[in-house]
Amino acid sequence: MSQSLSLAVVGWLLALLRFAPLLIIPAVTPFSWAPLHVRILLLFVLSVLLAGVAPLGSLPDGLFAATVSELLIGGCYGLAVMLPMAALGLSARVLDIQAGLASASLFNPSLQTNDTTLGSALSMVGTFAFFALGFHLLVVRSLIASARWLPLGAGARLPAAAALFAMLGSQFLLGLMVVMPVMIGLFAIDVFVAIASRSMPQANIYFLALPMKVAAVLVLLAASLKMAPTLMARLFRDALDGANAMVGG
Repeated sequence: MSQSLSLAVVGWLLALLRFAPLLIIPAVTPFSWAPLHVRILLLFVLSVLLAGVAPLGSLPDGLFAATVSELLIGGCYGLAVMLPMAALGLSARVLDIQAGLASASLFNPSLQTNDTTLGSALSMVGTFAFFALGFHLLVVRSLIASARWLPLGAGARLPAAAALFAMLGSQFLLGLMVVMPVMIGLFAIDVFVAIASRSMPQANIYFLALPMKVAAVLVLLAASLKMAPTLMARLFRDALDGANAMVGG
């Protein structure tokens, strides 16, 4: 009886560690918008579920190695959620610099940091798309399904560097594709402003063009966001496929 109880407790703790990087570690993820006590409750529920469907057969030989392995597996899926949001944030920061809005920052109470205006807007859109398209369920299902090829306590291999860098490159490329129409429109305005400043050097074209760029970025971003869900779905899907590949599924 005591042996089976010890196995159940160790299995639950290892399942807890597999979900912890996704739900608890502070990061720029859609889950960070949920209150901490909600994420902790969800962590306990999911760990009990995983420990129930994938129990330990015997105590692992090294608990430290098993702990590191579970954190590594959970970290791969944490990257699958964090990288798309980081890619959207970087793209929004580029737009803020290009439109002249980089100096306007907003305080983000969930992360205790300052966010840019467009960065906050794209972060909200990305969070809405993540939950509306059901990727939160896909991530949880992938974590539970990972117990099929990597049981609780089994040794996980380190992700291949090539797969990790390929995942990083594709994520930030897809993030730029979301805002590419806006970037092209702002570049066209910059070309027009450069030509006008050469034609009329006595006029202060920069201060005349700044309100026009701000208005243009808002109009173009609102128009391009109609196509954003398709690109965001590919962004999250590729990240999840990359996490499955790194874990070994």
